Amino acid sequence: MQSYINFLDRNKYRLIWAVTLVTLLLSYSLKNIAYEGSYRIWFDADSKIITSYDAFRDTFGGDDTFVVSFEDKEGIFRPKPIQTILKLTREFKKIKGVQKVDSLTNYQYIRSEEDDIIVEDFIEDTVALPEKKALALKDSLIVNHLISKDGKTTLIAVKLSSRQGSKEAVNIAVMKELQQILKQTQKETGYHFYLSGVPAITASLVTVSQHDAFLLMPLAVIIVVLMLWLLFRDVMGVIVPSAVIVFTFLIVLSIQMLLGYKLNNFTVNIPSFISAIAIADAMHLFLAWVYYRKQGLKNKEAVTVALQKNFLPIAMTSFTTATGFATLGLSAIEPIATLGLAITSGALIAFVLSVTLAPAILLTRKEEQSVKPVHFLDLSHIKGYGTFIKRHDKKIILFFTGLFLIAGYGLSHTKVDSNSIKYFSPNTVVRSGSDFIEKHITGPMVYEVIIDSSKKEGIKDPIFLTQIIAFEKALKTRYPTVRFSISLKDIIMRMQKVLNPNAPTPLPDEKNLVAQYLLLYSMSLPQGMEINDQVDTNERYLRLTLNTNIQDTSKDLEMIAWIKEWWHAHAPYAADVQGQTAIFAYMQSSVTDTLIVSIASTLLIVMAAMFLIYRNLKMLLLFVLPNVAPLLLVAGVMGYLNIPIDIGVAISAAVILGIAVDDTIHFFSKFFDAIKEKPFDKSIDYVISHSGNAMILTTLILSLTFTVFGVSSFIPNVNFAIVTVIALNIALLLDLLLLPALLSLFYGNKN
Repeated sequence: MQSYINFLDRNKYRLIWAVTLVTLLLSYSLKNIAYEGSYRIWFDADSKIITSYDAFRDTFGGDDTFVVSFEDKEGIFRPKPIQTILKLTREFKKIKGVQKVDSLTNYQYIRSEEDDIIVEDFIEDTVALPEKKALALKDSLIVNHLISKDGKTTLIAVKLSSRQGSKEAVNIAVMKELQQILKQTQKETGYHFYLSGVPAITASLVTVSQHDAFLLMPLAVIIVVLMLWLLFRDVMGVIVPSAVIVFTFLIVLSIQMLLGYKLNNFTVNIPSFISAIAIADAMHLFLAWVYYRKQGLKNKEAVTVALQKNFLPIAMTSFTTATGFATLGLSAIEPIATLGLAITSGALIAFVLSVTLAPAILLTRKEEQSVKPVHFLDLSHIKGYGTFIKRHDKKIILFFTGLFLIAGYGLSHTKVDSNSIKYFSPNTVVRSGSDFIEKHITGPMVYEVIIDSSKKEGIKDPIFLTQIIAFEKALKTRYPTVRFSISLKDIIMRMQKVLNPNAPTPLPDEKNLVAQYLLLYSMSLPQGMEINDQVDTNERYLRLTLNTNIQDTSKDLEMIAWIKEWWHAHAPYAADVQGQTAIFAYMQSSVTDTLIVSIASTLLIVMAAMFLIYRNLKMLLLFVLPNVAPLLLVAGVMGYLNIPIDIGVAISAAVILGIAVDDTIHFFSKFFDAIKEKPFDKSIDYVISHSGNAMILTTLILSLTFTVFGVSSFIPNVNFAIVTVIALNIALLLDLLLLPALLSLFYGNKN
């Protein structure tokens, strides 16, 4: 170690300049930084879910539809709101990338005139609105779809072309144009407009991540630097941790850009995760240096002893942290996998900088410069803590046992939820729009049920169409959250009612008659309103669209499974559920798998490493308990607070384990060094005096840093902040109280 320090001392300035130059050169790539938020980033390119959805898009043209809604408390069927709908319908059609616009005014109303069938726009002007109102409120294809039951709220659907809708840049551009039109219309009319829909979710994922990048990234760094200054009031106390943190995340982000990755809602948080990793290593080294300088050692000697005492713990913590995040690389959710691999490389880079750049900076300190004491809770001379632990060890264990039992009840109420609309806070455009639509008119979540009639032109079979009626009735009875459903079957029923009002059944009883109805309807439609997005070219598959309320993903998955099973039971038919809403529901299993794999893999690898070092099975169990316990306790807290396990929580498991393991490793390392020469109570005092400050201050700084995520509009980030901050502080308490109390049972009588 001494020869290594001598080498660093001789080359300290060269090393500092070399690292700075390399970092700056790599950082040049950050000029190409870009963002992505497409639903595709959440899955592998060869995912069965994505390939099935692509097949749906190729056949039916996709489900990329913006939804605009507004309310007139005096009723929609008056000149002002109707003129507003007419104007918006015209303006929306002009937007590049928009395929068609469906509204109350251009709804294709079917009626007969003598022997002719007429399909026309429902409202073309403000004439005869009372009559139109009477017709609309009795029309099952309008109510709960284009207008509310009370006639005071309306909805306009803006569908993008299938090719354009899959591009997030188009979604963002169209959303901006929609908002500009609505802003101007709001000034003219006074109406407040609400915007939602699948493309709005995709666009919002990008805009929210950009907002977080420009706000949260700098804020997190500022908080770290400010806290370091307030705590140490020493230039070295700021420079050493800050240099390791800033250089590490600049290098990691630069590598990401050079490899062609783009930032998304999770990788945008790389700097904050890097801060969590790097600051722990730098803090232990710096505080050890302060301690030995206060003991009277010269600067170079203090750096040597500090690095010697902390090299193995820092190496181990870097390895375990890298391991924890590397397990995220196994996730089927690509943003999580990318984040995991990025932070893994960050942990290794932070370790290298902590044992090279950090001591090199410390070695630049002149001997005559004094070292200022820590300005917060200085534990370097603590005495009597080990005695306190030894005296109350059983009470402490009993107290935490009670906490585990209480948490167990909350644990039974935890749930997994990956509902895409719940990713956004209630005050965001897309979430407030969805909430308004659900409250006033219909369900904002759209599912596409693709029903297989089992043969060519099978969708014209009256028996098949009758089964759809039975299915819709059974579905809405079983799941009242389904507010509306529509398919080509409804058009056929309407044609039957108009052309054959005295028919004993709502559907024709002959396949040829169904074919004639569809032909008449298609020939009467204006250009751009064709039915080719409702059936495939062979007329075997029929598309049934469902509008449902916002609910937990587990309920969505239950409904999807029920739909498939219902059609399977009615052979020879079958059904599949598609759409981007369904895609996010299918992602729930990946979230659960990520959580389980991450925790299990990290623990197994860390346990194996610790066993190789200490060769003591009892100590291995003691090592695992304070690291698993925070996860169990925070899961119980989540159950009480009704916080679901989402992607953010799945990621927090890796962060919590990584940092909790860091503190435990430092604790064990110092304890087993001391217990060889000191009694138990003195050994605990030694651990706290050497590592207590670093453990407490690291937790404090990280808690404040992660709290920054609480202001994000991306709810998984908010949940990540809440869960991680709670868990880190629980982990600290366990390491400072429960762990020494458990060690007291084994070593308490050692003299």
